[in-house]
Amino acid sequence: MRIPKGKTVLVKGSASVNGESEVLGARLKFFESDKFVPVYCVEECEIEVKGEFRVLDGSTIPESWEKLAKKDWETVFLYGSVDSGKSTLATYLANKVGGAYVLDLDIGQADIANPGAMGYGFAKDVVSLNRVSMINGFFVGSITPQGRETKCLRGVARLWNELRKLEGRKIVDTTGWVKGRRAKEYKLAKLEIINPDLIASFEGKPFDWETFEVEKGFIIRRDKNERAKTRFESYMRFLRNANVFELSREKVRLSPDIFSGKDVSQFIESVLGIKLAFAKLCDDHLTICTKEECNPDYAILKELKELYDVDDIFLFSETEARNFVVGLYKGKKYLGIGLLKSVDDSILLESPFTDFDTVEIGEIRLEGGKECFIRKF
Repeated sequence: MRIPKGKTVLVKGSASVNGESEVLGARLKFFESDKFVPVYCVEECEIEVKGEFRVLDGSTIPESWEKLAKKDWETVFLYGSVDSGKSTLATYLANKVGGAYVLDLDIGQADIANPGAMGYGFAKDVVSLNRVSMINGFFVGSITPQGRETKCLRGVARLWNELRKLEGRKIVDTTGWVKGRRAKEYKLAKLEIINPDLIASFEGKPFDWETFEVEKGFIIRRDKNERAKTRFESYMRFLRNANVFELSREKVRLSPDIFSGKDVSQFIESVLGIKLAFAKLCDDHLTICTKEECNPDYAILKELKELYDVDDIFLFSETEARNFVVGLYKGKKYLGIGLLKSVDDSILLESPFTDFDTVEIGEIRLEGGKECFIRKF
């Protein structure tokens, strides 16, 4: 189809472009995307699309984004709520400045790493951050930083300590958790670790920091179900070419090892009044695996935490004790995810990776084509 100068074609699928155009700041003749991507026609273009598309008047890139790309910054920190356009802005900036490192800290809608993890890579001439190869990452094991701020900040510090030593511009993409005192304290802690030259904010001036206010671009908003579907598809993408294999427990470190510890099943059964598969007590956590699904009184669980002086109680049924999403490390290099199928005398794992030394267990399970969560108290 022939598209006049000054119009934008939103494409989801693949597109071949003949003529001068910009795709989020990049000059691309062909691309594929599982998200809608704007192709702005600088001159009249011939565009062949396979997939969904819609034609809009003018450019979807706000003028403030263009001005930001021209500013003199080495590190920019993106701040905005859910679906404000942070990842799109990060992609546009990286393309427009001729390539930049992007640190993706959005564990809920991660692009560079898998959901539940942070990661960074070098972005140039890409239509989405999910096209960026991960250089290194950090497994959090949750899709929200709330209640896990300390672990998340450990990840920010570790990855930034590596990234800050690399030559080139850096773009920091963050979560959409911005409302409330805890959210602002969390963001401020990240700012003090990274110390960016500039905050690019979709939400006014949230902190006493040099801030450049940006407008929201063209956004197709997603509800919780759509975001969950996108995450599940991302898990599957990172598990592509995975194989199921067995390995000795002595060869890797499980963290936390929720399947080992002192057997306290008899006492826990008497307290909860339910049948258990097992109950294991470690220094900082208690794992309770029930024979059937149940919902014990939270007050009793709180008393058990105080009795045993543990930080966490992990609670799941025997049928739920499988398909835990785990993060795999080789030293401090984060490789990606696997699915922990079972743990007994040996470990049964599904993953595309075979050479690792640490298996970190998160709070997420995949079951029946959807994302589930391990109950943690």
